Amino acid sequence: MPAAARIAEQAIAQGVEHPRFLVLAAYRRLNAGEPEGALAFATRAHKLAPGNIDVLNAMGECLARSGRPHNAVAFFERALIQAPDSVVLQGNAAAAYEQISELKRACEGYARVVALDPQRADAAARLAFLSAVRGDMARAREMGERALALDPAQSFASFAVALADIDAGQHRAAHDRLVDVIDRAPAASAVQAMAQSILGDALHEMGRPAEAFAAYAAYGTTMHALHAPEAGSETALARVRRIAAFVAHAPAQGWRSSGEPAPYKTHVFVVGFPRSGTTLLAQVLAAHPAIAVLDEKQTLLDSQTLVESDAGLERLAAMGEEELFPLRRAYWKRVSENGAPAGGDVFVDKRPLDCEVLCLIAKLFPEARIVFALRDPRDVVLSAFRRRFGMTRQMYELLTLQGAARYYDAVLDLSMLYRERLALPVLDVRHEAFVRDFEAGVRALCAFLGTDYDPSVADFASRAGLGNVATPSAAQLVRGLDGSGVGRWRAYREQLAPVLPLLSPWVERFGYRES
Repeated sequence: MPAAARIAEQAIAQGVEHPRFLVLAAYRRLNAGEPEGALAFATRAHKLAPGNIDVLNAMGECLARSGRPHNAVAFFERALIQAPDSVVLQGNAAAAYEQISELKRACEGYARVVALDPQRADAAARLAFLSAVRGDMARAREMGERALALDPAQSFASFAVALADIDAGQHRAAHDRLVDVIDRAPAASAVQAMAQSILGDALHEMGRPAEAFAAYAAYGTTMHALHAPEAGSETALARVRRIAAFVAHAPAQGWRSSGEPAPYKTHVFVVGFPRSGTTLLAQVLAAHPAIAVLDEKQTLLDSQTLVESDAGLERLAAMGEEELFPLRRAYWKRVSENGAPAGGDVFVDKRPLDCEVLCLIAKLFPEARIVFALRDPRDVVLSAFRRRFGMTRQMYELLTLQGAARYYDAVLDLSMLYRERLALPVLDVRHEAFVRDFEAGVRALCAFLGTDYDPSVADFASRAGLGNVATPSAAQLVRGLDGSGVGRWRAYREQLAPVLPLLSPWVERFGYRES
């Protein structure tokens, strides 16, 4: 293949345009770590042969490696129409779906790979791990053990079985399995870091918080180094503070607009700092027959750039209805493309950290209602630090305890500033009270959303395991209401001591007990 790729690039340099040459050149660039250069070759091939399976696959791989997995999926699916039994295409499509957190589709794809080629230990391992993430521990164990029988070095199969062990109360078995992975994995690697994090979960369940905290910290330290942002790029913390400084001094009327009718009677955004209970709220509401919920999709992508600089914020504040109209249309188009039904009583868009861009939401959708999830700040920061998120610049802030606390403080500062400056209706939902008196909490939610209470919401747990919950809450949701996380910070009081002074004002403001 390397020789063929060199010949292909020589032919292209001599002016020969042929899809096969271009595809080979694209893969050569991909293997050299040049995804954008690879995409340029693949795009030229696609213009010559738009229906060719190899070209479609190359386009998908280049887009996925270039950070555009949403676009990649469409090319893989077009190729699969022609070759549904292609193991390579099914595996690539599954990986792309995993990248965009479409875990149900990803699992279906990996399952198809395993059915087509029972010896594919890597696909069985990914299926096992994603099943564990979704809370399907029986399948996680079955596929994990199958993958390990084929290839004992499949780390993600070990992770899946370990998570199933923890879920079953077999903490020592999980502990020993994870220690073995840590010993075998390359030092300071993502695999070793993941093993440390799951080991933290096992140690936590074994009642050893100091050791658990050390394991979480080891995970965070490694991932912090592996995903360090490029020099000069704006961090998530700096972005939040910049937006806050702008909003504090901008005229309040700049964030108001006349709006326009939405496709739904009530338009709702569920927001809050990660690990505050937004996923539970979204899944409960999704069980209501009159409510459509979209869980963590990038619906505001077309307008998000307006908050990425002060110049963009100035432009947003000055926008009139003619400029806002296409941004609203783009939003509803993305809502539709992500599978939300057309029209209805209530539409809920759940993206926790959209609380950072409430100025954008207020400008685009002045009639929207905001459900803000609240939880004891100490439990929130501890949980955000302990959990494993897909890596973004926002989640990067959570890799250290100090980073998580600073980010929480900045996000809540901005959120409270928005409340002072914007005219959006907001309902605070306290996680502890919601778990303690579920029906009363749901009735209050329904009243705020303008819809009747429906007893079917009590069945949210069985529905959670069927969907695409891609947050660290997924495995918990399938077990139903769980108050075990309330006050969990107390077991880690000593480890949390350095950040408690930063969190204490929020503890007091929200009325939580100091001890």
